[in-house]
Amino acid sequence: MLRLALALFLLLGLVVLGTGLVYLTRGEFMPYHGGAIQTEWSALSPHYQGLFLGMLKGLAAGQIVAGSATVLMAAMALRGSARPYLALLPVVCLGYAVLITYATYIVASRTPAEPPLALGVLMVLLGTAASLMLALGTRREAGEA
Repeated sequence: MLRLALALFLLLGLVVLGTGLVYLTRGEFMPYHGGAIQTEWSALSPHYQGLFLGMLKGLAAGQIVAGSATVLMAAMALRGSARPYLALLPVVCLGYAVLITYATYIVASRTPAEPPLALGVLMVLLGTAASLMLALGTRREAGEA
């Protein structure tokens, strides 16, 4: 159970890191961002394009840091003890997933856009499952020692 939890955290961390790299390397907003404001990228003034790109790069920074931290902690726990990461993995990974899903929900509920809300919900569910398995697996491992 413990190894499965860490594998799930590793997978979630890679998804978050990969998404961050996509946003970091984009030269314009995603199609659903245009849907949210009912405007094509090319119709925006250079000032608004700069503002949106700055916000997207800021989002990417958080994704890259959260994803990298999750991947590193899960990998280190797989090679040693998961105990030091019992609180950190859920806080970083699940905390990020909940907050980004909430932000995505706001876009979905207040604009005509169709952002990837289902992906966020899936990440929260998998992060919750991984967190519970981590806690139970660590407790079971401590009981066996």
